[in-house]
Amino acid sequence: MGEGSQRGADAAAHALAARLEAQRAEILADYERDLPTMSSIIAGDPVAAQQVMTHAGQILTDVVESLRCGEVRLDDSHKRMSYESGVTRAASGMHPRESLRTAAGFFTAVVTAVNRNIDDDEHAAALFTLASLALNESTLMRLGGGLTTYSGYLLNKIHESHIEERRRIARELHDRVGLGLSVAQRQLEAYEFYEDKESAQALNRITTAQQGVREAMQSLRAVTSDLRLQEPLKSLEKALLNYLETLPQGIGYRLYVNGDETWAPASVRDESFLVIREAIRNAVAHGEAEMILVSMEIAPHELRAAVDDNGTGFDVDQVPAGSGGMGLSTMRERAELMGGTVTIMSRPGRGTHAELVIPLPGR
Repeated sequence: MGEGSQRGADAAAHALAARLEAQRAEILADYERDLPTMSSIIAGDPVAAQQVMTHAGQILTDVVESLRCGEVRLDDSHKRMSYESGVTRAASGMHPRESLRTAAGFFTAVVTAVNRNIDDDEHAAALFTLASLALNESTLMRLGGGLTTYSGYLLNKIHESHIEERRRIARELHDRVGLGLSVAQRQLEAYEFYEDKESAQALNRITTAQQGVREAMQSLRAVTSDLRLQEPLKSLEKALLNYLETLPQGIGYRLYVNGDETWAPASVRDESFLVIREAIRNAVAHGEAEMILVSMEIAPHELRAAVDDNGTGFDVDQVPAGSGGMGLSTMRERAELMGGTVTIMSRPGRGTHAELVIPLPGR
């Protein structure tokens, strides 16, 4: 390219950059106005929407600066905002496709603005290519950073859930199995004391020790049944029924399942089982329920499950948010990781209703 032609190309690039910069407010305002039409839930979240607009402004700056420099130039200041965006999306249960929708919308808006402002001359193709490359790379850089943070956030949550699950199992082994064996041990020691003195007392001690061992074995079966969930569930209904059958004697239960389980991915079935199981465990351990009703409806677009009990109930408002009381926070976190919700309704003396709703891919 000759010196005169290069000066002409540079002048055309600077002119296009100046036009885009002059129309910055208009381009961003039009994009912000169109956000609600993109079928993205981001538009309804003030924090996420503001982050999208900040990204849009930075991307437009990258395009303008690239035109001025004659090559793709990207500002690294996006990293912190990409991190915050990824955390916001993950914490709010927003799928990455929502970010793709808004990014595609802004890509179209900028390309339209470039096409509208570019001069129809020998430099048009090169300028359009440069602007498009800068727009593409700047957008992908932010999407990639946000997605990495999004995945890391969810993996950390899953890791925390696994750690909490191991702690729960350790507590149950200590509190339930250990208690029964401790009772048996003390009774056997007492048997040795009464064996040659009071045969009736000695016999009672043996009977109590046997009962302690039976209770420990029952608790151990309940705990080990939880540990069998190492592979994806083949049947959520069967897994729930197997768990209900480990409940202490005297607790009645009913299980109703309607729909085709294959509509729910294996990961959803696994996590749903853990949430429902926790609700059942709460009904027994905290609610002292005598009857538990578990119902589940599976449709192509949604899995909905409920656990009702006739236990003591509690005041939901008195459970501090995030306290982890009765595993409620863990239940909600598991549901949120699947894009779903857990709702708890209870009153002292009136039992508890726990409901799980998970959207499915068929939606």
